[in-house]
Amino acid sequence: MTNIKPVGPEFFSEFDESACTLCGDCFNRCPVMNLSKEESVEEMKRLINKEKSEKVLSECQSCFSCNFYCPENAHPANLVLERWNEQYNKEGLRKRGRFYMTLYPHYPNFRSYVMEHLPKETKELVRSWASLEPLKNDILTYPGCNIITFAELTQTSVFKDLDIRGRLEYCCGETLFRTGYRDELFQVTKRLDNWFNTLKPKKLLVLCTAGTNVFKNVLPQYGLTYKFDEIKSYIQYIWEKIENGQIQIKNQLNMTLSIQDSCYAKMFGEEYMDLPRKILNVIGVEIVEIKACRENMRCCGIGAGFSIDSSYQPFKIRSAALRDFKEFKKSKTEGICVYCAGCLATFTANKKLYVKKLKVYHIIELLQIAIGEKPSLTKKIKKKRAKHFFWGTIWKQIPKIFSKKTFKLADIPEDPPLYGEAW
Repeated sequence: MTNIKPVGPEFFSEFDESACTLCGDCFNRCPVMNLSKEESVEEMKRLINKEKSEKVLSECQSCFSCNFYCPENAHPANLVLERWNEQYNKEGLRKRGRFYMTLYPHYPNFRSYVMEHLPKETKELVRSWASLEPLKNDILTYPGCNIITFAELTQTSVFKDLDIRGRLEYCCGETLFRTGYRDELFQVTKRLDNWFNTLKPKKLLVLCTAGTNVFKNVLPQYGLTYKFDEIKSYIQYIWEKIENGQIQIKNQLNMTLSIQDSCYAKMFGEEYMDLPRKILNVIGVEIVEIKACRENMRCCGIGAGFSIDSSYQPFKIRSAALRDFKEFKKSKTEGICVYCAGCLATFTANKKLYVKKLKVYHIIELLQIAIGEKPSLTKKIKKKRAKHFFWGTIWKQIPKIFSKKTFKLADIPEDPPLYGEAW
């Protein structure tokens, strides 16, 4: 598939049964499930008729590639989310899923576990982002949950003029969206609306591709009323600064790497998917593309936990990540570059279960080296952070991994509690 165009909010609208011709392309071409054409057609029939799915509802990672594959623009991924929502409302979520909810402080989770173990100076940095003081300029730089847990990545001259604000309590709701929790997403949106109306930014710069898509294309459908003059990803921000000479490249890295695409990069079209590749080429990185890249990319592994059947089964998540590792290893490069901090967390944590050496870099680390800075996320810090992500998603889960008990998410108040001293 070529010439992928940027999508709009309609891309995430409801499944259009009248448009579906049961061609089977959606799940047959899926980079995760590997269904035959016949199996794909039968699965779609089951989903439409609200019958028990054989594979899709348990294996889908909600990467939305099938929405691109559908020749009739029927939005099959949205049908999966709808069925997950129905399944959740009927059955609830297994209790092990509680520790993966991005709804701190209602649910202490794997991210809050990691943050309890942050170095003192990093905790102080994160606390400063919680400020509700007026912004220094009209741009709010939104870190997102994953960058908050890798806050050191922001400590570069590239971001020196940015006013970063955020905390786990102001999660954008991306994983809630990708797992079909509709009611909860409306509640998250009300909280974000209140926050934006307190800070009153004119523009939003988002330090992850996922959050960029959620704010641009998803939350307006779930009640977000706050209007921004512009919403931009940090990848676009970096490339613009390179193009206009504000970022000077001093060192060529002379590396060969594969690249893990963000699940949401394809939502912004070919030109956006080119940007991290352009940045890497400028700093001297040769890219070896694997089969599962660009619009055919596979999730880093966390998506294997999104289904109600999985309920964030940690072994299932790890199995999905290890599958990706094996393909990257076949590329025979020096490592993997990611531009999503969530991918960085998943990959570095799961490397502990992979017997072969595999280096994982965030694109900001590589850019810092290229402009003559030492990476602020040092190897030592990254190794410790990976350990805490690993134990936070395994050790804390052991008592609940095989429990059949379920729960329902509590209502999310419009205003979170006052910022505490937990970190």
